[in-house]
Amino acid sequence: MQDDLLARARRQAEQADSSVRTVALLRIARAESVGNASQARRTFLEALEGTRDLRGRNREHVLGEAREVAAAVDPALLSEIPIVRATGPERFGRDRVVQIMLAHGHLDAAFDYLTHYDDPSSFPFLWVGNVLHQLDSDSPHVAARRMTLLRRTVDAWVKNSPDRHPHERGHFVQLFGHFWRELPADEALTVALTIVARAAEEPDTGTSAGYMHEVHFTSPRQNSLFQILHVLRHLDPALAQSLIESHDQLTVAARRYPNGLETMQEEAEAEAERRRGEGATCGGGYILAGDPRDFPRQRRLVDAKRSGDFGLSFEDAIEKYREDTSAAEPNYAPKEFWPSTGTFRTLLYQAGKRMGPQAEEFLEQIPDTDLRLFATIELAAALAGVPEPSITHRTQRRPPDFPGTTRARIAGGGGGTGGRNVHPFDAKS
Repeated sequence: MQDDLLARARRQAEQADSSVRTVALLRIARAESVGNASQARRTFLEALEGTRDLRGRNREHVLGEAREVAAAVDPALLSEIPIVRATGPERFGRDRVVQIMLAHGHLDAAFDYLTHYDDPSSFPFLWVGNVLHQLDSDSPHVAARRMTLLRRTVDAWVKNSPDRHPHERGHFVQLFGHFWRELPADEALTVALTIVARAAEEPDTGTSAGYMHEVHFTSPRQNSLFQILHVLRHLDPALAQSLIESHDQLTVAARRYPNGLETMQEEAEAEAERRRGEGATCGGGYILAGDPRDFPRQRRLVDAKRSGDFGLSFEDAIEKYREDTSAAEPNYAPKEFWPSTGTFRTLLYQAGKRMGPQAEEFLEQIPDTDLRLFATIELAAALAGVPEPSITHRTQRRPPDFPGTTRARIAGGGGGTGGRNVHPFDAKS
């Protein structure tokens, strides 16, 4: 059935304007990537040719999406795409490219992408751990690749600008705290000492970090030190003790967790073992992301995925469409990136996963031809078993020629709904 849906979507795309047609072809290529890789590549190249007719920011946005589709279809195609500026939402594309490669089974490509990444100022530290987890093997060849990637990551961090956002810098500190034992002890100590030195230089405001509801940091410096406390305990115990005695919040944290995150991990494993012994099972849950005003809609979609009743979620999508087409305050962003477009895409993808072909009943109820086109592609992707997409929403309340800004929100995994709360470089289940 997914082939029929894609054929229908392609026919409809041919009748659309150039921007809608180009983005539709990109998304069709992604939907084809699981069942027909060669066709997906041809469709992608056809879409890429269509970007030549686009102009300005819209072309930049479409090329940004093209990079994500290339990561799914054939990462070698990334070299065919002009580089767009890495500002605003586009900056986060580097992380999503690695995430998408892994989701679509392109582990070697993800490894090559990271080891050859030549811009330390935007190095995607966040997803290095996921690649390392998938390289989990005792073979000497894989061990050598893991070491290559770790050293490349350390090098990028050493060369990284101190002006980079603290959360992004923190991704490396967390990564190092997790994988430090794989480095020779002298290399690991050098990195740890550099982290200590940089922590002393960074602004000491703007953080609120908590651990297990028992330890809380308002100091980013002390939070960084806590994240590598276990490393220092093993490699330089005297320095670890000195830092504890000279930092008030670290003192409190070390009193509860003497070896920092290592102690926390040991306690968590012991608790999990105890629960297994009692026959307990972990309960399900979900996380929400994006605009808090959108959380009720996200919760209703999670409930619909469980129950199979998508009626309320469809009403939510219609309401989003009314907002985008409001006569008083219309959305002047390209239709292919409207919040309502993304909401319908997510809805049909999730309905397809839950209901199968029966989800097609929602398509004819979508009031806009182009939005129906994009939703059709997502239903086909769901039926084909293609991994869920990340979706970028754009809102522009003034005409394109009016001085102003465009707001954008990236909704990873279909609008921020998902399964359990997992750190990016925790092992995937």
